[in-house]
Formats: sequence, C-alpha cells, structure tokens
Amino acid sequence: MKKLLALFSLMILAATCVQAQDSVQGHRVPLRHEMTADELLRKSEIGKTFVETAPPSAPMRNVAEFDKMQGALVRYPFGIPISLIKEMATDVMVTTIVASVAQKNTVISQYVSNGVDTSHCNFLIAPTDSYWTRDYGPWFESDSSNQIGIIDFPYNRPRPLDDEIPKTLAGMLGIPWYGMNVISTGGNYMTDGMGVSSSTDLVWVENPAQTHAQIAQKMNDYLGITNFRVVPDPNSSTIDHIDCWGKLLAPDKILIRKVLPANAQYAALEAAASYWASQICSYGYNYKVFRVMTPSEQPYSNSVILNNKVLVPFMNSSWDDSAKVAYEAAMPGYTVKGFIGNSSTPWVSTDALHCRVMGIADLGLLYIKHIPIAGNQPCETDYILNADIIACSQQPVKNDSVFVIYKVNNGSYDTVLMTNTSANHYQGTIPGQVAGSVVGYYLSVADQSGRHATAPFIGAADPFLFQTVYTNLAPVPDTLWFITPQDCIEGKITQLKNFTGNGISLNYVQQEGMLPWYVDSMSVSSLPAMVNPGDSIAIRVKMYLITRTDTLQFVVDTLNFTTSTGNYHVIIMVNHQLLEAIDEQTDLAGSGNNYPNPFSTETAIPLEIRQRSLVTLKIIDVRGFEISTLISTVLEPGTTTIRWDGTDSHGKKLPGGVYFYRLITGNSTETKRMILIR
Repeated sequence: MKKLLALFSLMILAATCVQAQDSVQGHRVPLRHEMTADELLRKSEIGKTFVETAPPSAPMRNVAEFDKMQGALVRYPFGIPISLIKEMATDVMVTTIVASVAQKNTVISQYVSNGVDTSHCNFLIAPTDSYWTRDYGPWFESDSSNQIGIIDFPYNRPRPLDDEIPKTLAGMLGIPWYGMNVISTGGNYMTDGMGVSSSTDLVWVENPAQTHAQIAQKMNDYLGITNFRVVPDPNSSTIDHIDCWGKLLAPDKILIRKVLPANAQYAALEAAASYWASQICSYGYNYKVFRVMTPSEQPYSNSVILNNKVLVPFMNSSWDDSAKVAYEAAMPGYTVKGFIGNSSTPWVSTDALHCRVMGIADLGLLYIKHIPIAGNQPCETDYILNADIIACSQQPVKNDSVFVIYKVNNGSYDTVLMTNTSANHYQGTIPGQVAGSVVGYYLSVADQSGRHATAPFIGAADPFLFQTVYTNLAPVPDTLWFITPQDCIEGKITQLKNFTGNGISLNYVQQEGMLPWYVDSMSVSSLPAMVNPGDSIAIRVKMYLITRTDTLQFVVDTLNFTTSTGNYHVIIMVNHQLLEAIDEQTDLAGSGNNYPNPFSTETAIPLEIRQRSLVTLKIIDVRGFEISTLISTVLEPGTTTIRWDGTDSHGKKLPGGVYFYRLITGNSTETKRMILIR
C-alpha cells in the first residue's frame, strides 16, 4: 500500500509539473516582464549552465538596430497585436516562434484571417517561456571575414527555454553562434554599429563576479565595442532597462523621454539628456539629443526601427500625435506608425513594443563605414570623403556604383563616382564651395548580390551636412567691382579678416597689375599692423577716372596682402572703357615690380639690362606729367636696382596716390604703376 501511495504521489507531482510547464507555454498563467516571486528565489540558476565559446575573429562589428534588417522575431502566444505583425510582414520576413506544428497551423490560420502576407512568414518550432524576444533574443555581429553571426549571453531571468532561442535561431539561419558570459538582456542594450554601446548599471549589478573592466573587455572581445557606456537608470524603475527611457536612432542621434517638471523623475531625465548631449558620438561631434514627451509614463521610447519605418507603441492618448511628430523630426524620411497594444497584453511603461520584437539582421548586409564631414569646413577647398564598404553577402562591390551624391544649399543633387583605392576602401571628392554654402551629401553603393545601401541609412531625406566658412585670414569681399564712374569716385571697401585663433601681422599691401587704382585709406595708421583673432583691417580702394563710356567690359587686376602667414589676394575688376590704354613694350631692358607697393617712404625698382644701351627711368603722375627723372645714362648688361623716395625732381615730398615709373630703352617703353601712401 505504501508503494502504491508513493507511486500515486509521484504521478500527481509529474502531472503538476507538466501542467505548470504547459501553462507557461500556453500563456494561461503568463509570466511578468519582471521576475516573479518564484523566479527571484531561483536567481542563482541564471547563467549557471551557460557555456562560453571563443569569440569571433576580430575585427567585429555589432549590427545596430537601425541597420538593414531581413526579418523580425516574435513569439506565439503573442504579446503584440496582429496588426503590427501584418505591418512588419509587408517589408521583412516575420519569424514566429511556436511550440509545435499544431501551434504553427493555428498561427497561419490567424495570419490568413487577418490579412498577413504569409509569404513573408516563417516559423521556428521551439519551446519558450515568454514572448519577450528582444530580451532573450540574439545580438548580431559581423566578423573579420564579413560573416554575420549571433552573440548569445545568459538571459537575466531563470527562463531556460527562452535562453536557448538564440542558439536555435542560429541553427535555423545557418550562421555561427558565440556564447559571451555576461548576464544581460536586450532591452538594456543599445549599440551604434560603430563600436559604441550602452546599458544601465543593471549590467554591473547582474554580473557581480566580474569587474567593470572585465565586462567592458567582454563587450570588446565578442562585439568589437571600444566604448561601453554604463549609465544610471533615470526612471528608478524595477526593470532598469535602457529602452524604457532612451533609444539610439543613428550613430549621432539619441531619443530620451521627457516629463513635466513636477514629475519625480524630471531631474534625473534632464541629467540623462545633458549627459548624452555632452558626449562625443562616433562621428566625432556631440550627440544630437531629441526628446519625446511622456507625462503619464507613456513608453514611446520602447519602439522598433525596422529599415525605413519606426513602429511606436501608442497608448490611445492625446500625447500619441506629439510622439509621432517627435520621431518624424528626429528621423526625416522615415515612416512613423503607431500601434495600440492588445487589451490582454497592453503596453506598459516598462514593457512595450520594443521588448516584444527583435530584429533579425540582413545576413548579406551591405554596410558603409563612413565618418562624415560635419560642422564648419574651410571654403574653396575640395572635400575628401573616405569610406569602407563591407559586403556580408560575400559578393563583390560594383565599383561603378559607389557614389558621393551631394547638393549645395537648395540646389539639385550632383553625383561623383568614388574610387576604390585599396581592398574595401573608397575615396571621393566634393568640389570646393564658396563661404556660406551648406553642403548636404550621402553615399550610395551596390554589390553584385543585388543589394543597395546608403549612408546615412535613409539617404537623401536626411543627408550629412556641413557648412563652408573662412577658416584663415581672408579678404571679405575677395572681389571689388568698378563698373560705373561713381564706383571709382566713392571707392570700394574690402576687409582683411582674421578667422583664426592667433594674431597675424599684415606687412604690405601691394599691387600686381597696371590699372590706376590706389588705396585711399586703411583702418590702421601704418604697416605692419597686427590683426587679432576675429578682427579685421578695412581698406578702401579708389580708381582714377580717366574716360567714360557706356560699353561694359572688364579688366582684371590684383591687390596683394603680404602677411606673417602668407599672401592673400583681392581681385580688382575694372570696366576697361574707364581706362586709357598704356603701351607696354620691352626690348633692350625690362623692369620687375617695385617693392614694396604700396609704400610710404621708399620703394625699389629692379631693372634687367639685356644689352649695353641708354636707359632712362622717369616718374610720371596719373595726368601723364613727368615728376622726376631717376636715371638717364648708358648701362652695361646685368641687373640693378633704382630707389625712389616719393619726391619730385626738386626733392619735394609728393602727396599719396598713384604714380607710374616709365623705363625707356631704344625704341621701347615699359610703364608700371605704384602707390604712394602718406
């Protein structure tokens, strides 16, 4: 009798265990997102049987949520509305985890009756504990051979069936599986795909046997993470997942929830926003922080980015529309759609859409690694762009399909072919643009698998941007136009402005050509003069008016600035009908440009004597009157320098203005202009 009672007791116990397991599988007694009281007693089981493997071959790249996805992983019984599954199946393959073939048939029937495209549906038959596929689902990476693989970790719940799903999915997809022994959860992890990832300090709490440095090293070894940012949870919730309050939207963009000032979480959330705004993103500048209003703890940050769509949990609240607007402002070009949760499994502040859907990376991912040109860039220089193209399809990149596509201000896009310089590295050039231009661009590439990719992901709708500015010493404007007689009389002003952080000395202002313009005045009393950072020296240029005509053609001349950092130029454009022709011939002798020019006390005139001859050098004013004869003598072949001190033939100082020196040898005459400053 005792044996029969014992056997009966064992049968009841076994039946109870099976019923309990079936209840979990059938979701009749659903688990919570947080650990149940029973699970809290079994926390020691977490990771106990986890087997760590060797990591992938470096370098690795952790696939970001906003990279190209080929599918989405969900679980039946569902925690999401079928309308959401229908939407996802219009673009990607929806993989549904079911416990049996019978469940698979049930799901297919539900999909068909709700209009889901079943040609975009497949099934993973495996037992599970819950529907939080984000939390226990796989993380994806590409290794040194551009092979996509799965990184698994001990799920931070004592739910062994859920914990096996990444390995089972790897087998289904036919890709490598790697075990990383860091207890974690997908809802508490986000990555930018460029070596930066973040979790709340829950990851430290859940791995007490490892130091912070050891955890960060694991992230580097298995995922290629070089900067693992561990931050406090501003929600102070029981779940401590980062997706409950923040979300990376791109390598340089993060969305953080916002509450009203009276909310107890207000200060912590504002501190989180300030922290991220102060951090440098993988593009080399500070993160762009976007906010979404959640006054009643709405889980709007708990969304899924699925290629060019953003799927947001809506709460049937008056704030739903503002959440949609916030995403659209942060992610131009993306389609933002909201979904109300099921009444039986509603969205809550700590558990919403993102927790229950896991993206499946495109196994043939075509990825463009590019650090964009950003901020203020020097004007009038070409802009060199570099990119590495990673083709996980193992198919070659089409070298005639790698482009820089750019526009200036509100103009149309132009296309420039990038050049393959080595291995998977490409280089392209955007031509130099004038100061004040806003340049927008994106990169485009195709490979022989038929895939096409752009960077940024959305392409033309939200291009990389930079502005062109003066970044050195620069004349503003850099061209003076003398079109009418009034221009000559009133003059034109240019400013030599210092856009650098250091003082620069302006040593000379000198003319290159022959036109009768002169420096009427400067904002400094003498040269050399120091131009401090942000300051400028103004120079007014006037033109001696000689003739008048209605015909409009232009002669070009140049004003040179000689400074301690180099030479800078202002173009002088003169209506040539305002001028008299000056006959220039060379024969037995020639002259170089006098130096300095303009000058205030003395200038030197270099002469080159080609053969023995009578050489006459005269000074003439703009009216053609002879002021002085500097030399009139026979010179032997060679070079010599004649100096003039700005006086007439009687030694009287002449007023400032334009003068000419005329060299006469044999039958030739050469005339050049100089400027005397008083």
